[in-house]
Amino acid sequence: MAFSSSFGTGNSAEAEAKAMHLGLHLCKERGLSISSIKLYSLLIVNCFNAQWDPPWAIEYILRDCKNLITPTVSVSHIYREGNGLADRLAAHGHTCQGIATFDRDSLPSTCFTAYQADLLGQPQYRPP
Repeated sequence: MAFSSSFGTGNSAEAEAKAMHLGLHLCKERGLSISSIKLYSLLIVNCFNAQWDPPWAIEYILRDCKNLITPTVSVSHIYREGNGLADRLAAHGHTCQGIATFDRDSLPSTCFTAYQADLLGQPQYRPP
């Protein structure tokens, strides 16, 4: 399962926290188990793992995220180049009205190459 959504006005940390929150809710609704979460934002990772105090604007989001997973779920940092599909889905979210969910066979055409590269473990770079 994958999704795209527009989170409106805000900063990148808020968008990533909201995306994690929505993703966890979608997994819970579908009965999907989660073993690990990989995020671009080192700020969110360190706040979630109680290494830093979170900004007030995302504190309640992170608290709710912790309630949606088991303590054994690992939350770690990944560079954007290591998860091209998430990057493409985030870009696609800017064009969405509401929440768009996808499976492997219904990904937007702009995301399919990134999906294949992620499966092969190939890094992906944005054009300059």
